[in-house]
Amino acid sequence: MSGAPYGGVERQAMRLAGVLQKNGVEQRAMFPRNPARAKQFEALGVDAVEMDFPSRFAFLDRRRINGVIVRFAPDIVISWTPDVAELVQKDSFVHMARLGTKFDHEALLNKCHHIFTPAQSRADAAMVAGWSVQQVHVLPHLPMLPEERATKALNRKAVYTPPTAKLIFTSMRLTSKAGLETLLDAVARISGYYLWIAGDGADRALLEAAAHERGVKPRVRFLGWQDNLVPYLAAFDVFVYPARQEDVGDAVVEAWAAGAPVIAADSLGPGLLIRHNENGVLVPVGDAISMAEAIKMMSADPELGQRLTAAGRKAFDETFAMDKVAPQYLHLLSVLTGKPPGATSSPSA
Repeated sequence: MSGAPYGGVERQAMRLAGVLQKNGVEQRAMFPRNPARAKQFEALGVDAVEMDFPSRFAFLDRRRINGVIVRFAPDIVISWTPDVAELVQKDSFVHMARLGTKFDHEALLNKCHHIFTPAQSRADAAMVAGWSVQQVHVLPHLPMLPEERATKALNRKAVYTPPTAKLIFTSMRLTSKAGLETLLDAVARISGYYLWIAGDGADRALLEAAAHERGVKPRVRFLGWQDNLVPYLAAFDVFVYPARQEDVGDAVVEAWAAGAPVIAADSLGPGLLIRHNENGVLVPVGDAISMAEAIKMMSADPELGQRLTAAGRKAFDETFAMDKVAPQYLHLLSVLTGKPPGATSSPSA
């Protein structure tokens, strides 16, 4: 993988590496130099190669990446980003790439045998662009590994939040699509609530300024990117996901796993996951008034919160838990390579 020092794609790559390692799959990971990630791979017991990527010259990147692949002689290569996929030379192995939010299906069309994606909408767009149904695979995001969950709730005092305050939590990349302004407007309409925001991105400074303009900055904590969300997920009262454009909704799934009620804007991903007033609450996209009312309703009716929490956890256990999702990845690798799990070599490029 290439990627940034942190992010959702990078987190998913690490989780898949952990799943493969636990299931006896011989693998070798390649990634740009990153001491923290190197320690994560080491803790998982994964054979990993740090690379100076991207370099000034694409031909050097191509030579290094394919050199590692040739020496390892894998059955399958997984490219997590399109820039890496374009450098992998075709050989006897199966080459599969992840289709991200930028819909790089056309760029990947002649570079890979297969693509995988967490969203059906992305899969549909890829097939319109020329991919066959046999080449496109929809796989849910992998949830937290058990070792990630073995973390205690964060002490609110560490984030300068009164222990008795009602606490809203959200986790997202801070970009123009985040919809965070809607949540800030909602918080401005309700008193006594604090808001924790886990995430980072290009618009963080603008969003901090927006919190100041709305007069809620004293009650808002920008936490930055957090690889391990468990201490934060275990500390809040309600999870609110205001994204205007979201086709997956894995943040909702993580909140369900943490055992907390969920309120979300009715964008594509959350809208497909949440059954309104059954396992969560949906509000119109961009509607701060409805969002504020939903938060107050959740606070005023503890039984509603408990019912939504139980239903959300049930939905997670039945569909999105590791024992439900990991076998889907292992089965796909088995089908593509013609080998059972545990007999497949699979480096993640």
